[in-house]
Amino acid sequence: MKKNKLLSDCWNESVYITRYMGSGVINTIVGFVVILSAMAVGFSPMISNVLGYAVGFTLGFILSKKFVFRSDGHFVAESIRYLIAFIAAFLFNLLVLHLSLDYLRFNAVIAQVVAAASYTLLMYLLTRLFVFSAARGSEKA
Repeated sequence: MKKNKLLSDCWNESVYITRYMGSGVINTIVGFVVILSAMAVGFSPMISNVLGYAVGFTLGFILSKKFVFRSDGHFVAESIRYLIAFIAAFLFNLLVLHLSLDYLRFNAVIAQVVAAASYTLLMYLLTRLFVFSAARGSEKA
């Protein structure tokens, strides 16, 4: 019986991860479209970046809530937890980038990839276990 539960849990988690990766691809494309479009109409790269990340943050929350975890939890409470998770994952990303560049002496591109991967992994764990944790009990992957 335990083996069947373990297999079921692994399957359910793989479904969440697959949906999370798919939503990440969509979010990345939309974010870059916003950034490049804003620059094309004359916004500075800095403002364009802020606009792209603002759209990405919003879209990421909506996709995570409705598509990835299919949560019917309280919108405001989950929004606040998502913001906290985003800030924590972003700060962790900066820490990993700093360590990768200054202590491990990675090439800048490699350091960015490692930092982005750390952000993605931590953000998944935080959204899965903290932001939308109430959805886990009520939703079947």
